[in-house]
Amino acid sequence: MTSIALLGLALFASLAPTPASAASTVDVTSATLAARGVAVDVTITVVCTAGRSGGVEVIVRQRSGSGVAHGSGWAPVTCTGEPQEVTARVAAQADGEIFRPGETLVTAGFELCDQDACEYPRIDDTVRVTH
Repeated sequence: MTSIALLGLALFASLAPTPASAASTVDVTSATLAARGVAVDVTITVVCTAGRSGGVEVIVRQRSGSGVAHGSGWAPVTCTGEPQEVTARVAAQADGEIFRPGETLVTAGFELCDQDACEYPRIDDTVRVTH
């Protein structure tokens, strides 16, 4: 009976999350117009396990005039284990409208890897673009 209890305890301990396997957290901090609306700088606060690295692709869509302003951008991420800000410049597509102050949809997909594994946190959020 004692060996069954110890086996159960060992199994529980091996499945419990450790700081090295803690999930990353990501949150849009701000979205600011750049170059008179030709782009938006999207700042994201990231907390991820030290030693992981990768990047984030950010897509912004916004109703603008009678059309839709949209674009994408990318930024590298090097994880420190502490909260850090990453800014991606999202350029408006040449065939679309310019970005304006106001509500916009931000979608961000991360790829954060170390030598053993990767994780792929996502953001789908409505944020306010400011000057």
